[in-house]
Amino acid sequence: MTMAVSCESCGMPLAGAEAHSLGDPAIPYCSHCAPDGKLQPAEERLERFTQWTMRQEGLDYSAAREKALAYLKSMPAWKDAF
Repeated sequence: MTMAVSCESCGMPLAGAEAHSLGDPAIPYCSHCAPDGKLQPAEERLERFTQWTMRQEGLDYSAAREKALAYLKSMPAWKDAF
């Protein structure tokens, strides 16, 4: 079995099994996006990623949400969600 090299939801590097949700290399998501092994709902991930973008880049909510949405749309997990 091949491990994903990055989370298919947020892009976080998944260097080893321990970086995958539940420590399971069969799950292509990190523990932030799938804390219980199941991917969180799209709107919840978008809101969390918006908040993270605000903190990391110092953007206001509107700009951060626009940037977060554009990024998530590029990820395999969300290609049809938004």
